[in-house]
Amino acid sequence: MKKITILIIAGLLATAGIRAQVAENLKALGMENIRLVETGEATTVKFEDNVYRGTYRGIGKAIVAALDGMKQGGLVLVALDNSVPQLGIIIPANLVEGYKAGTVSLKEIYTQMQLTCDTDEPMNRLKEADRTINRSAWKPDLVIYPDVYLENSRFDKLYTYAVNIAPALEISPWKGAMITAQAVIPVVTNMYGEAKEIHPGVITLAQEFRLRNNFSGRIVAGNFTNNRVGVQGEINYRTNNGRWGFGALVGSTGYSAVVKGEGWVIGEKQHINGALKASMYEPRFNVQLDLQVGRYVYGDYGVRGDCTRHFGDYAVGMYAIAIDGEVNGGFHFAIPMPGKKWKRNAARIRPGQYFAEEYSMRSWGAWIDRDLGVKYDTRPNDNRAERFFQPDFIRYFLLKELK
Repeated sequence: MKKITILIIAGLLATAGIRAQVAENLKALGMENIRLVETGEATTVKFEDNVYRGTYRGIGKAIVAALDGMKQGGLVLVALDNSVPQLGIIIPANLVEGYKAGTVSLKEIYTQMQLTCDTDEPMNRLKEADRTINRSAWKPDLVIYPDVYLENSRFDKLYTYAVNIAPALEISPWKGAMITAQAVIPVVTNMYGEAKEIHPGVITLAQEFRLRNNFSGRIVAGNFTNNRVGVQGEINYRTNNGRWGFGALVGSTGYSAVVKGEGWVIGEKQHINGALKASMYEPRFNVQLDLQVGRYVYGDYGVRGDCTRHFGDYAVGMYAIAIDGEVNGGFHFAIPMPGKKWKRNAARIRPGQYFAEEYSMRSWGAWIDRDLGVKYDTRPNDNRAERFFQPDFIRYFLLKELK
């Protein structure tokens, strides 16, 4: 009986040691919102990467750190974004033990591990965890975004342009929530009015949530880009492999601008916009195809298709749009800003992760006269590279980085 008691105590101490080491390894990387539970067959842990640029880089660091803290059993990781689960990573016990013994390489781990958008089961297990380590709540980031505007829609000037600095204070007060307060500071421009004044950028309170069976949603209210202020809600669905996605959004906004002599003016008239969305990821070429049908800000209806190629930290794409018999197109890109890592303790100042722009080939005629295709962003960092948790994309570039 005494031997059995000793064995039980030793087993409990070993389990606690595994939990402590895995969590400490992740914390040492700067990962946040770490929560861990050991069930005998596997160690399940969730984490949020607010340190490394992009998605796959931080996930790779977390996998290695967790494996180094393991001794036996399988490993299940859940990657979070703003405390909301995005991706499940499942590494069976035989791979973990082989890696620890030196008979399984990291390349084999990346190749054979399971990546899934279905995180319901591990998140249910994590409810039994006793505490959360290194919380991100109320840690402020002052993010310095570049802001560039370029348009050829006038006869008296070849281009109208504006180059701005747009610092944003970003704070997540609780799970899924984000407070953003941004100011746009002009640097150089040949425009007039608000473009020459310090004016508000994105000033919002947003709440994201995860539902069962790969459904997620987001509600945001406040001041958006393109002189819009109001509220927008959306709901999205992804298949387990992340190759197909569907969604819908609806918004109600009014006009918002800084007017000389009057200050910040907000219009009372509301405009309703909405869209149905579908997406498909082609893993052989790392191409994302997006289709959207909907109503734009000023009541015009249209269809838009995007084709985006992902090159690790870079995302480059083209689009075509048809509205009321008018056809337009253009290109967009997201390129990384300097710096791959920004560790924080209580607070930090850092640049935006990406510089993103979209250029329209036609910005005259009906597109200006009738305000066709007017849309807005609800984040200062809305682009096609940030928060991209597509499983095939992450596996491909984890393997590529090993080379």
